[in-house]
Amino acid sequence: MGATNVSEINFIDTTVRDGNQSLWASGIRTSEMLPALPNIDDAGFEAIEIHTPAIDKKMVRELLEDPFKRLKLARECAPKTPLRIIRGRSLESFQLSPQCIEKLWCEQMAAIGISEFRTSDSSHTVAHWRRHIEMARDVGINTVVNLIFSISPLHTDDYYAGKAKELAKLKPYRICIKDPGALFTPERVQTLVPRILEHTKGIDVEFHTHCHTGLGGLCTIEAIKLGITKVNTAIPPLADGSGNPSVFEVAKNARVLGHETSLDEDKLRLVEAHFNDVVKRAGYPVGSPMPYDAAHYIHQVPGGMISNLRFQLTKAGIGERLPEVLNEIGRVRAELGYPIMVTPYSQFVGSQAVMNILSGERYATVSDEIIAYALGYWGEHECDAIDPHIRDRILDRPRARKLAQNPPEEVSLGEVRRVYGGNGVSDEEMLLRIFTGEASVNAMRTANISQDRGPPTNSITGLINYLSTEDRVGYFAIQKSGLNLVLNKSAKTPGPDIN
Repeated sequence: MGATNVSEINFIDTTVRDGNQSLWASGIRTSEMLPALPNIDDAGFEAIEIHTPAIDKKMVRELLEDPFKRLKLARECAPKTPLRIIRGRSLESFQLSPQCIEKLWCEQMAAIGISEFRTSDSSHTVAHWRRHIEMARDVGINTVVNLIFSISPLHTDDYYAGKAKELAKLKPYRICIKDPGALFTPERVQTLVPRILEHTKGIDVEFHTHCHTGLGGLCTIEAIKLGITKVNTAIPPLADGSGNPSVFEVAKNARVLGHETSLDEDKLRLVEAHFNDVVKRAGYPVGSPMPYDAAHYIHQVPGGMISNLRFQLTKAGIGERLPEVLNEIGRVRAELGYPIMVTPYSQFVGSQAVMNILSGERYATVSDEIIAYALGYWGEHECDAIDPHIRDRILDRPRARKLAQNPPEEVSLGEVRRVYGGNGVSDEEMLLRIFTGEASVNAMRTANISQDRGPPTNSITGLINYLSTEDRVGYFAIQKSGLNLVLNKSAKTPGPDIN
């Protein structure tokens, strides 16, 4: 293990994106998020991860909220810090998107004020990396490209060194060593990080891991010892558990090692207090340190998926079968050729495992996505890596033969507008229809429900935050000795004026 010179450690905040997905099953409401953003904006982060298209369906169909509206409000609440969106190979996550839709989405994100994309390609295909970088660059957005860590006979240190060398030639804004499944151990960090850094000189490298096995914070500190100066962390209670390491713990340990940090932790404590209030009101789980779990290295389910898997199984009344499903996930992954467990492949594997368990017969039922995977629509390598007997079983059915006759093809933006658009339909509205379905968008638009869970009763800070996002309150004032608070939305101020 090599030592590094003392340097400043910089932080990227993942609280409202990764913390939300990993711990709260993407259930955070806009009214619960926005009050925290000004303090996160003032705290000294290099970027704030704010959103991913992967949760658009959840927002529109379950929360009855508009993702575009959330992003615009977030930009108003956090005007100083670059906002980052996370995306996978395809914007639609589980279906392949035509390039014209991806280009239009990039343009809309740039118009809102998004500064950065952090992008994944599930099989580290150079052509897909290049396409994502160029699309973003064309609209003035920087791209952070993920090197996604996985454990399999394929994913050796030599493999990652070669991929880092290929990626560096594309000159992305940054590279991120991403460990969505919390698979790193300190020993593997010690061998892998130096191999990647030797091929990425001149390009900043970030480190991103999770805490399923209790090792996330330790692995992050190990990466810092090896020369990483940019790390992804979250603010409690949306840290730890299946989420990212706590910003407080990583910053404290970095300072113990002699490094400097420039975070305003007083601001971060206000964010922590706000989200603790949200937990009390909404009943969300609190991230806490996890015990070491050797089985996790077999199924490799990422943090953003495991909370949703637990939620969906519980909703279906079979939450107690989660260990059985996780075991089956490990088996299915091996049969499909060890795909990296990141969106969409982690969901493909997880869904197939659930169907195998529930049907009582393995691969008796398969999804269109698994069929497309076996047909090679997601990549020739993916198709070739599947166990031949399993591939034959997947494709030996009428639905597979039908999909084989209709491979995905590129279409023009005009054709997309003809199908999904119409008079008075904005590009934002059209994209929502494509991603979530027209009926879902219409239901979201016409829903006449309260988008919050009511005012808090145990915190003046929580009350202020609630009133700041409550549409029915236009003016509110508290005046007493030592306190003069005025909330006047008609004045279009960015927030309450407190003296």
